[in-house]
Amino acid sequence: MNRKLIFIATFLPVLLLVFSCSSETYKMYEQEKILMGTLFKIKAYYNTKDFSRAQLDSIAALSFAEVDRLEQDMSEWKPESPISMAATFSGEKPVKITPEIREVVDMALAISERTSGAFDISFKPLGQLWNVKQRTVPPTKAEIDSAAKLVNFKNIVLQPDSLTLFLKQKGMRIGLGGIAKGYAAKKAGEVLENAGIENYILNAGGDLYFSGSKNGTLWTSGIKDPDGESAPVMTFEIRKKLGIATSGDYENFFMYQGEKYHHIIDLRTGFPAKGLKSVTVFSEDPTLADAYATAFFILGYKPALQIVKQLPGLAFVMIDTENQILKSPNVAEFISEFE
Repeated sequence: MNRKLIFIATFLPVLLLVFSCSSETYKMYEQEKILMGTLFKIKAYYNTKDFSRAQLDSIAALSFAEVDRLEQDMSEWKPESPISMAATFSGEKPVKITPEIREVVDMALAISERTSGAFDISFKPLGQLWNVKQRTVPPTKAEIDSAAKLVNFKNIVLQPDSLTLFLKQKGMRIGLGGIAKGYAAKKAGEVLENAGIENYILNAGGDLYFSGSKNGTLWTSGIKDPDGESAPVMTFEIRKKLGIATSGDYENFFMYQGEKYHHIIDLRTGFPAKGLKSVTVFSEDPTLADAYATAFFILGYKPALQIVKQLPGLAFVMIDTENQILKSPNVAEFISEFE
């Protein structure tokens, strides 16, 4: 679910949407904009008696402006952003951050602890080393080992009260690409809701955030076949306000000597994660869906299932390399599958 942040390629546009608008007084409003290096889309189902097109354009502009504001602060590609400055002064001194960065980094560090580092925003040295869009051969073991020395979430020091961030080791860099899209979708949704828009879908480069319904009819979505077949492997109705994010191995990769090398790196080995083709995560918080889609792809079924037992606000659907569909037992609390 590509944007310029390294792991933001982790989360891909793999969910399919189906809409219908039958009432004369209700219409579907759509608007889109390139943000965070990917395409953000707003789809809002609204009563024409309540909003004019001009009003909706203004509301959408405010929603997109919120995403743009977050991008300015959270992008490691912008030299003056606090995230870039943290890398510049790594090993030297803390840098000032925004309350939003504090919130995202705090969530990221908690997820790192829970996943034993499978999700780690300090991945960036390894992520840049692999850069599968440019590579045709894997990096050497020596290169991987050298980059891996700079990856350790325990060397990230967040001071929430003073709003500072410090990377303890010189040369460390962080990237929020594996969590920022989901967070931005949540904040963009808050803008819509504050303006009175309750029935919408936000598509943040493939990470989806659903709210409300189509005048009482549930939103409908699906999971794409990772092998590229036209029919989705699963279609379903959305039962609640819900974020959905998918990580997959099939859009950003290169082939070398008959083996696929994709962009989702298992930080425990320094190589692309093995065993799965795609992972879709459901959560009422799209930030969590975004981050755990990456983590679960790396961890695999059994460890992911243990985490879901501890955090019932998450659910998942996995497709393994044998094309088996693996689900957490609580999926039905989030979606209703079509037969």
